[in-house]
Amino acid sequence: MKRIRNLAAAAVAMTALVLAPLPASAAGTTIHRDTDKGLPYSGKIRATLIDPVTVSTTLATATCNTGNIDGTVQSDGTALNVSVFNFSNTPGPACPNSAGGSSTVSPVGLDWNGGTVVYDKMTPGRDGIVTLLGVKVSSVSTGWFGTISCVYRGSGTGNSIALNAFNPDNASRPKIAIAQAQAKATNYALTKDSGSVLCPGTANYTATFQLMGETVANSGLFDQKLYLTTP
Repeated sequence: MKRIRNLAAAAVAMTALVLAPLPASAAGTTIHRDTDKGLPYSGKIRATLIDPVTVSTTLATATCNTGNIDGTVQSDGTALNVSVFNFSNTPGPACPNSAGGSSTVSPVGLDWNGGTVVYDKMTPGRDGIVTLLGVKVSSVSTGWFGTISCVYRGSGTGNSIALNAFNPDNASRPKIAIAQAQAKATNYALTKDSGSVLCPGTANYTATFQLMGETVANSGLFDQKLYLTTP
């Protein structure tokens, strides 16, 4: 009888395993060329500003109207490695701020390796999440407070920052007139890492990007439409 009870318990446990829902991460991610049915895409990617980026603190808000983040990614969304982080203003190159001065922003410690692109659909809303790992930036700002230098880092695990990702045909994408993959962060927090005692403890940034790859690998021409799905 004891053996029969053990076999019954094992059968119940196996049934529970079969019926249990899979964790969200098990669904996986695929980055495609052009459409949800396109070939998988691995290679260089560029995130280009399509709205001015703003960085706000208790002292001032700085606005830059041009910029890009360049990196590489695997078709399963892993190994998102950032090699270029470049923001400025036209005319500029410094970005104006609300304290009557200007601000410059520079990356610290590139490359930023180990980020991810994960399919995480919300309806209505995003199609996924782009996470940049190891983010750290320095800023030099002028204004009524004089000149201060500050270093900020991503507030997530591993100094990360996260952006919502949208497919080219998603009706919820930030810039509906642009039929390309997009990514957006709204008031995402950066944490002070070092710098002047005048540097606020937190800076919040808002930015919207267009995301594209290369049709021809290593061409330097970012003209490849990207699309995010589960496998």
